[in-house]
Amino acid sequence: MAGKLVDTMRYFFKKRPVDQKDNYSFISTDFGEIRIFDNRADKPVIISVPDGPNVIEHHEHLIKELSKDYRVICFEYNGLGKSYPNSKFDYSFSHASQLLFNIMDILKIEKAVLSFSCSNGFYAIKAAELFPQRIVHLFLSQTPSLKSMVNWTSGSIPNILQFPFIGQIVNWFSEKKLAKIWYKYALPLDSDNSMFVEKAVHSLENGGCFCLSSLVQGMKKEAYSNLKVLDVPSTIVWGTKDYTHRNTERKSILEHLPNSEIIEFENCGHFPELEDSKRYVELVKQRFP
Repeated sequence: MAGKLVDTMRYFFKKRPVDQKDNYSFISTDFGEIRIFDNRADKPVIISVPDGPNVIEHHEHLIKELSKDYRVICFEYNGLGKSYPNSKFDYSFSHASQLLFNIMDILKIEKAVLSFSCSNGFYAIKAAELFPQRIVHLFLSQTPSLKSMVNWTSGSIPNILQFPFIGQIVNWFSEKKLAKIWYKYALPLDSDNSMFVEKAVHSLENGGCFCLSSLVQGMKKEAYSNLKVLDVPSTIVWGTKDYTHRNTERKSILEHLPNSEIIEFENCGHFPELEDSKRYVELVKQRFP
C-alpha cells in the first residue's frame, strides 16, 4: 500500500515515551514495537484491542472489570496510539492476524477469547478462520459484513482519506479534528463525549498516532475477501444509538459468522463494550465462565 509510506516516514524518528504505569509495556514483534497492557494473571485469557481513535486508556474501566476473572491483554494495533506503523505492516487481514498470533506466541498464550470491534472485528474473524483451535470465542462490537462495511466507509469516512499519499497527508494535519468529529457522531447524540475526546487528544498530543487513512485504504483492498468461520462460537454486540451505523444491516455479519448470536445494547453508540462495560462483562462471563 503505497500511501502508508507517509505514515512510516512521519513516525520513523518519533521517540516513544516510556510507559511508567503498571502492566504497560512495549513488545517487539515482526511488525514493529507494539504498546500493550497485560495484567499477567494466571487466569483464562481475553485479548482486547481499541478501535481508533480510542487507545488502551479508553479501555481501563473495561480492563478493571474483566481482570476480576480473566487475564486481560489489550494492545494498540500498528497506526494507533503508541504502536507506530512500520514498512512491513499493510493493514491487511493477513498481517493483522499474523500480528495477533505473534503477540500470543511471545506471551506464551495458547488460546484466547478475542474482544474486538468495528474493522478490527475482521482481523479477529481472519484469525479464527486461520487457527480456530486457538480462538475460544469471538466477542465483536459494531462489525457488519465486509460489503456493509464498504458501504459504511463510503458514507462515514471523508473521501479524500481514501486516496493514497494525499489521504495520509490530510490525516497528518487533521487527526485531532477527525477524532473530535468522530466521537460527535459515533456516540449517542445526546451524550457527553468529553472523556473519549480528552483521552484521544491526550494520546495524539503526547506522541500517539491515528493512521485512519492507511487503515481505510487497507480495508478497501480487502473488500472482496472471503471470510467464514463455523467452528468458533461468536457473539456480536450492537450499540443501537451509533448514528454512523444507523443504516447498517446488523445481521449482515451472519455472512461471515453464520452461527453467531446478535445482541443489541439499546442505549449505547459505537463502543458498547466501553459505554456499558458492566453489561458487556456479564455477557462475557455468561458465555465464557
